[in-house]
Amino acid sequence: MHSEVSDAQLAEFADVLLRIAREVDPHGGEPRDIVPLTGTEALVMRWVSRNPGTSPSATAEATALQRSNLSAALRSLVSKGMVERRQHPTDARTVQLHPTPVADASVARLHRHWATRLRAALDGDEGGTVEALALLERVDEGLRRR
Repeated sequence: MHSEVSDAQLAEFADVLLRIAREVDPHGGEPRDIVPLTGTEALVMRWVSRNPGTSPSATAEATALQRSNLSAALRSLVSKGMVERRQHPTDARTVQLHPTPVADASVARLHRHWATRLRAALDGDEGGTVEALALLERVDEGLRRR
């Protein structure tokens, strides 16, 4: 099967994604009201925020983290007030992970920061954004399946 996209174009696509990620990274000194997280903590927090009530095992599997690394990240997130561990309502042996109100507020500020940065970068021309999001979600899903 012949591809319309060359390896060089795909490599440039990945490079552009990395450059954009660096530009919207909140560690650059901009939003000071966001709880600072390490890369591993951010990975775990993203999963817990999108999957409240998830278990540590499911989080480890979804983030491809070793249990020891996940445990360290969870301890840190709990100490920062970002994650709450709760017993499962029907199985006391099972722990569920939930984002806290502090986490929800921090994530909301981060999302506003990202939206503001991207709107400014697009300078009023947001055409193709929905299609680009769909493509990036497809790439994300494809990479996770591997």
